[in-house]
Amino acid sequence: MDCSLSLDMADWTDLPMDILFVIAESLTVIEDFTSFSAVCKEWQSATAILKKKPSLPTRYPRLMLSEKVDTKDQGNQDDRYFLNLLTSKTCKLKLPEASGRRCLGAHYGWLFTVGFDLQINLLHPFSRQQICLPPFLTFPAQRYEYDETYPPQEDIVFVKKIAISSNPQNKNNLHDYNHECVILAIYGEFGVLAFARLGDTLWTNIRVPSRCYDDVLYYKGRFYAVDCHGVVFVCDINDNNDPKATVVAPAPSETNDEIQKYLVESSGDLLLVSRIRGGTIFEGDDDDNKKAPYYTIDFSILKLEENHEKGNNYAYKLTKVNTLEDRALFLGNNVSTSLPSSECIKANCIYFTDDGLFSFEEPGGGGRDTGIFDIENGTIQSNYAGESRSILSPPLWYI
Repeated sequence: MDCSLSLDMADWTDLPMDILFVIAESLTVIEDFTSFSAVCKEWQSATAILKKKPSLPTRYPRLMLSEKVDTKDQGNQDDRYFLNLLTSKTCKLKLPEASGRRCLGAHYGWLFTVGFDLQINLLHPFSRQQICLPPFLTFPAQRYEYDETYPPQEDIVFVKKIAISSNPQNKNNLHDYNHECVILAIYGEFGVLAFARLGDTLWTNIRVPSRCYDDVLYYKGRFYAVDCHGVVFVCDINDNNDPKATVVAPAPSETNDEIQKYLVESSGDLLLVSRIRGGTIFEGDDDDNKKAPYYTIDFSILKLEENHEKGNNYAYKLTKVNTLEDRALFLGNNVSTSLPSSECIKANCIYFTDDGLFSFEEPGGGGRDTGIFDIENGTIQSNYAGESRSILSPPLWYI
């Protein structure tokens, strides 16, 4: 007699609740947690009675769309939509924590938010967990008394970009936070740098030799930054008395301040990516009104390689990169990211969203300059068929 029990004969609804808890808390991506809860009512109840939903990353990037401002339907003000690249469908989340707030992608499934209440948080949109960061007025350039003629709320878009050193969630305890996590921000009118560790009460400035930084990145245990000229810096934040940034690579030979720069790690290499735009902002007035104010037309990629040339004071030299091979880049109001190609990610492409500061002056806000740039043939195609625009928080890559 065959005593084996086939999987088809097993009644998975009879699994003890404590085992279901263990399984649910062992899942590593949002998609698996969602699928787990959809198996049956018993499994759904196991996830529903967890003290907290785990704050997991997503398996594939999602495009977080702008909030819909519809004064006729106040009930939908808190809804946010996320475009799934795999299915090309959007999912709706009730997310009052992000309503009316400036949002930036912080990686590991988290968002960085700052609102008119002047509070700054890390927010996980699927679990809705929040981690408080030092408030807006503790940035060094913002430590002033409230001025009714120019209230600080006018500046909540002043955080341009952030980088994060590690997952803010404690890997050994999904309901605790990683207090070793450091957030570095580009902020203020002059685009300078400041950082805070989880648990800090204020932001600490980094002494910098220039201004107007475009991007920051945590790479191999250190924070790096690139300014609008294309000069790359490494940040030393271990000295609490004098955190500073030091030049490690020169600006590219062919660039200008209007070309936006990004730093991204790809296959272990540190890349400097330049985004070239056209439009009336860059080319002057358009009498025929046929051109948009700005739009992306091209990208260039350089790799930072260790420099061993005698007499050269830079730690890195720049070399041209012609292909990403089987990887793709995701750039915009998120931590610049490289991912391997998959069934929903095209190889050797750059997925980009509208993140230029001049988009704040665009009627309706930013969100129009988005697409997928094919490095091999130089073409650009749409990454979202609809329209999603916002002055405060344009669409961004949620990763």
